[in-house]
Parts: sequence; structure tokens; C-alpha cells
Amino acid sequence: MGCKGSKSKKNAYARVAQYQKESWAAERAVWRAPESLEWCVTPRGCITAATLHNLVTDGFYAPYTANPEYLLVVDCRDAKAFTRHRLAVAHWHGALHTAPLPSLVANIVLYDGRPRMASPPLGETDPLATLYHDLRRQKLDPQIVIGGWEALVATCPHLLDGGDTPPTPDPRPWYPALILADLLYLGQAEMAWDPRVLTALRVTHILDVTECLPPRVLPAMNYLVVPLPEEPRADDYGVTDLVTSLPTIMAFVGEAKALGGCVLVHCDQGLTRAAAVVMGILMTERRCTLEDAFYYVKGARSAVHPDPALLQQLAQYESVLFGASLTAVEELF
Repeated sequence: MGCKGSKSKKNAYARVAQYQKESWAAERAVWRAPESLEWCVTPRGCITAATLHNLVTDGFYAPYTANPEYLLVVDCRDAKAFTRHRLAVAHWHGALHTAPLPSLVANIVLYDGRPRMASPPLGETDPLATLYHDLRRQKLDPQIVIGGWEALVATCPHLLDGGDTPPTPDPRPWYPALILADLLYLGQAEMAWDPRVLTALRVTHILDVTECLPPRVLPAMNYLVVPLPEEPRADDYGVTDLVTSLPTIMAFVGEAKALGGCVLVHCDQGLTRAAAVVMGILMTERRCTLEDAFYYVKGARSAVHPDPALLQQLAQYESVLFGASLTAVEELF
């Protein structure tokens, strides 16, 4: 028994030593450390205006906001301010009897006119604080917009009603997901064909990764077509490779940035090919890993599901950026 136990320990030590050796080898292979990429870390009970933008615009074949039990946004300012200018999907806190029951809603977001940076402490008696603590007592999880109303005006003016904004006819435009503020959006083809969307977001450059030429809806728009197959295979001949296209793509993004413009990346639904391209842009622009880029884009548009073959290309691209492939594609799903 003693010999058998000693042999098992030796085998265990050998495995640990081999693991350490492989780990050290992998670490030495990384010639450049990746930068971290994540959405702004907020205090408990808070949400950024950019994250709220993506909650409002998230969807699969249609916006999730079409479901009344998906999102409840409550404007806690006074009635006059709400009537004059407000987030289009918001309910006024004084008329919540007309809104869905908070207990039935998946996401609850509150905002007021104060530039809040944290959830209100117990004891505050303003409308937002009162409603926030009442919802917490109901075991619900409301989120407060950091920066309040001014942050919403600065981040997503196209989602507002009233004020200087002309009335938006129904149905309202469906906007793309915000990836990098004032630079990069991810959406579907119909968004790239809607002049209201392009004008509202000040889009100057459209990156089309479908295999069809896009219609030119605005005369001054800049287009780049990079036709990626929906399901690339290793034996495909003559199809566009994502990684080899990245220098051209980044030059296009750089042009938009230099001109103070914005880029909209789209495929048919904005869920597969365009999502992979945006991940490649983030990896190049922010020097982050595929894993960070994947979950960042997933956080912006929850329905994205890039083809594994495109993700494998990006995993190999990590070796170009960092000297080693750092992401296991099979662990991303």
C-alpha cells in the first residue's frame, strides 16, 4: 500500500510539474500583455446611460422592448420636466398605475434630474429614492442611471421625445447597439438602410459584411463591403478571410475617427458576421483578447452568436497581437 501511495504522489507531482512547465512556456510566448476591455464598472444598483441605450435597443428579429415585461423605465423628475422632454420608453413616476407591474418586469431602470453616482441611501425622501427603496423592499432589483437625465441627453438623444426633438412617427426606428461611444455601432441591414437612424446617430461610414451591395440612402455616406460567408468552412476557396481583411477594416474605422464620424457595422441580422467583425475591431483598437471582446459585444447585444469558424480565425489573430492564442473558442458559449 505504501509503495502504491508513493507512486501516486510521484505521478501527481509529475503532472503538476508538467502543467507548470507548459504554463511558463505559454507565459513566455506572450510578448505583449493584453489590455482589459469591459463596460464601465458601476456601483451596486446603478447603470450607465450607454448600458441603458443597449437595453432599449437590444433584440433578435425585433426589439425586446416590444414585450411590455422586458423593461420598465421610470422618469422621477417633476411632471413639467417629463412632459417637456423624456426618454421615449419612460413612464412618469406619478402615473405608474398605467405601467406594467414592476414585479412582472425583467429590467427596472430609474432616472431623475440629479447627476447621481450611487444608489440613494436610506432616509432620502425624493421621488427616485422613495421608489427605489420601495422596489428593494419588494425584493426587486431596480437600477439607477449614473449621471441622471443629463447623461441620457448626452448619450442617446435619439431615444428622447419632446424638447427640440421633432415627434417620431410610429413605428419608431430600431437603433443599433452602441459599442464605442461616438465611433462604433453594431446592427442589422435594415438599420443601415434607414436614413432616420443614420442621421440621428451621425453615422458617416457603413461597413457591410453581407454578400450584397448596399443601397446608398444618403449621398455623403462612405461604404466598405467585406463579404463574409455566413458559415465559413476550411475548404472554401476565394472567400473573404476576416483576419486578412482587418487592416482594410481598421483603415476605414480610422478614417471615420479622423473625420469625427461614426461607423455602423452590419450583416443581415447583426448577430453573426458583423458581431465577429466588431470583435476583431475591438481586439485591434483596444489590444484586448478575443474573450474580452466577445463578452463586451455580448453585453452590448445579448443575442449575438458568431459562427465558431469566425471565432477560430480571431483566436488565431490573438497570436499576431500577443504572441500566443489566449482564448479557447469552445469555452465562449
